[in-house]
Amino acid sequence: MSQPKIYIVLVNFNGHDNTIETIESLAKQSYKNFQVVVVDNNTPASLQIIKEWAEGSRTVNFNPPPEIEKFSMPYCNKPAAWISYTVEEAEKGGNQSKEQALEQQITTNATASFNYPLIFVQAKSDIGFAGGNNVGSRYALKKGDADFVWLLNNDTTLDFDALKYLVEKAEQYASQGEKVGMIGSKLRWYKWPDKINAIGGKFNKWTTWSYHLGVREVDNGQYDNDDVKFDYVYGASLFIRKEFLEEVGLMNDVYYAYFEEMDWEVRGVRKGWKHGYQYKSVIYHKQGVTTGKEIKSKTRPLFFMCCKYRGWMLFYQLYYPYLIFAPVIRLIGKALKNLTEGNSKESLLILKILLGKRTCSRD
Repeated sequence: MSQPKIYIVLVNFNGHDNTIETIESLAKQSYKNFQVVVVDNNTPASLQIIKEWAEGSRTVNFNPPPEIEKFSMPYCNKPAAWISYTVEEAEKGGNQSKEQALEQQITTNATASFNYPLIFVQAKSDIGFAGGNNVGSRYALKKGDADFVWLLNNDTTLDFDALKYLVEKAEQYASQGEKVGMIGSKLRWYKWPDKINAIGGKFNKWTTWSYHLGVREVDNGQYDNDDVKFDYVYGASLFIRKEFLEEVGLMNDVYYAYFEEMDWEVRGVRKGWKHGYQYKSVIYHKQGVTTGKEIKSKTRPLFFMCCKYRGWMLFYQLYYPYLIFAPVIRLIGKALKNLTEGNSKESLLILKILLGKRTCSRD
């Protein structure tokens, strides 16, 4: 029986060092029937560095904690075959004859690090996290041989068997007749490998409160069971069955960033899909390298705060309009808190969103 084919989508935005480290880690996966798709979000210079790394003409050094160094080092063999597409070309399924020719070359190369050519897609506009993942997903679906699409953050390092265990769990759910469309991994912190970054997301629609289950807890195996309950799969690792994508659809790209996975969860549940969890699939996540979430409160990027607060309102307007007062009250509280902390710019931003602002700009 042939192994399921997985398409792994990474969205890159000026994050070439992190993206390369993630691909180095993917090269060491015990499960090999996958193809990597990197969608660059309008930062062509960054994608060029990734191409040069694949060719072997550029070395990117990174310094992981000693506990997880083995998952990304030593560096994989170069050159690694790759093909570059525009968004339009990728969404049509790419150039099949060119890809097949490269696959034949890879088959005859005993030292090749990947079974398929790397796919690089250059977006010429700022399409966001959801938009970038959708481009990669459309490419995978158009190819016609995808069994699963794995949306993986580009700031992650993976245990050797992370993908193998996800595939096994998906097959287990299918054999039991369970309609599971999305499976999450156990996320640990990259900087503190013994601590949990997230097991899954918890969300209370009445209070708007959400948090990551297990965050900052030392991992002593307390979540190593199939009975762990959470409300949505954490977006850093979304392992998705093809049939889920076909029935529920892709990410809602009305969100630039934030709330995509919660939106997907609601849409999936309404069509009878459930989510799953594979604690054996361990991934180490840096978190915040793109959004600046770890920057001090008063200097965090307003663009991403705009995306978050705007997404809050949009999510409730789409799915819980009868509870729209909940995010309004929460945002008013945040605005007042920011004022007392001297952060008037964020307070003004919140006011604009409450008054109907629905677009965010990096300016």
